[in-house]
Amino acid sequence: MYMDKRLIAGILLAFLGVIGVQIHAQSLTDFLAECERKYGSDADLVNGEKYFYPYSRSEGDPFFDSKAQSSRIRVREKEFDGQILRYDIYNQQLVLDYQDIYGGTSSLVLRNEWVESFSYGSFVFKNMEGPEGEAAYFQVIADSTISCVYRWSKKYQLNLNSGVQNYYFTDPVKESFLVMDNHFIQFRNNRSFLKAFGKEQQKTLKIFMRQSKMKVNKSPDWQMRHLIEYCNSLPHEDS
Repeated sequence: MYMDKRLIAGILLAFLGVIGVQIHAQSLTDFLAECERKYGSDADLVNGEKYFYPYSRSEGDPFFDSKAQSSRIRVREKEFDGQILRYDIYNQQLVLDYQDIYGGTSSLVLRNEWVESFSYGSFVFKNMEGPEGEAAYFQVIADSTISCVYRWSKKYQLNLNSGVQNYYFTDPVKESFLVMDNHFIQFRNNRSFLKAFGKEQQKTLKIFMRQSKMKVNKSPDWQMRHLIEYCNSLPHEDS
């Protein structure tokens, strides 16, 4: 009988230990629910909205990448790994796919004002106040005194070449910016890129870009990152 009590006690402690691990390993949806309890009962403010895909009859899709990505996301100063995200660049919103309490897959539109940053495959995005003064997600190419970011979007257009009225999504469109002293400077080519710098810096950068055979509107991310690192290494030039 004594051995039975010890065995039961051991099983009970192990069970409680498993529960403790599950509680400690807080999921993103658990965290959002905790925030709801702490900050109020407005589910839209805290948890976002249930997501339903409204473009089933359209060509293409509104996403940065058609496939969902396992991502790291930072929400209200907490980071969560392994979250399945889709980045809707047409509506500028993040869709979180998660397992609900019934074991099925549900989707949620996260509140943009709560999301600070997220990874998407090899890309890193940051929630920033853009050139128009409105918050948006920007792909971070380089983050330093002189930074470089991209803003991605798609358009939703009527297909005029078809005999049937239907809509389609365009390919992703990229807008490129330098960020200096929190000021966004858009560039579309080498010439507009160089205009962001002083005269002496322009001369040095022009040589560097020519030697590197760079065209900033076509250069891959790694080459742009190398260019921005070089820009940050140049002596500061007063305007």
